[in-house]
Amino acid sequence: MSPGAGSVVVGPPAVAHLRSAIAAFPPEISYVRAEVLPGGPLAAGDGLPGDGHWLACARLCDEPDWLAQLIRASGRQLGTDDDMVAASLFVQNYAYRVMMVAVACATAGGVVPGSRAADMGFTMARGRPHVVGYLEPRALLVPLQAEAVRRVPEWLFAEAVANHLASLVDSVLSRFRVGRRLLWGNIASSTATAFRTMDGCLGAWVRPIGEAFFRDAPEVLRGHGAFLALEHGERSGWFWERTSCCLYDRLPGKLRCGDCSRTPAPERRSAYRASLGG
Repeated sequence: MSPGAGSVVVGPPAVAHLRSAIAAFPPEISYVRAEVLPGGPLAAGDGLPGDGHWLACARLCDEPDWLAQLIRASGRQLGTDDDMVAASLFVQNYAYRVMMVAVACATAGGVVPGSRAADMGFTMARGRPHVVGYLEPRALLVPLQAEAVRRVPEWLFAEAVANHLASLVDSVLSRFRVGRRLLWGNIASSTATAFRTMDGCLGAWVRPIGEAFFRDAPEVLRGHGAFLALEHGERSGWFWERTSCCLYDRLPGKLRCGDCSRTPAPERRSAYRASLGG
């Protein structure tokens, strides 16, 4: 008998479900890359392999000295020697990849991948985390209905937050002088962006899942921003307004994110409405 909605599957069934969910990604997110690599090879040693080599996510949490090397190398490729900026942007980019793939699998395929650090790998490209991989596939099967509003956030909290990103934050803070709140604000913003992206791809039925995620989130994820629904003419948009700055504007080019807390609210919302009008 095949597993029903709400079941946790492991091994070959999880591999099949995850591959099916990844194949269901809409074309708008073709830049989001994930692979299922049961028992796949990972680079080891003290050095930093080049782009495209698979690295164990667990090393980020368990080997802070190695993590510090990776973050500084990432920063240099992005154009900064400022450790605080490099650490902030690495966490933001990494959290986005982990959460984007999980949310895309959940909403496009009804499959929420197990996202513990011990079960995942990743690659780098041009200074940023790029492809995520599932080494010990586990997955929660969810119906694309009301139950997903409860089950998807619960699974993400237990897997991606408590057993992955929280440990990454602790590892970063053990080697860099950067604010804990800043890092969690980056994780919140990355997660919100994942839900907003799938809302844009699949429709507004995704919104209650994202809203439930932040409504029921653990304390570390609260107070970092809020969703904002706006209408302009016949178009509607769903935006995220964060309460901190990720320091992206300290890179060459000095660009600022659209949801940056340092931009006055009226200016941000005018830009949001303009995007709808365009």
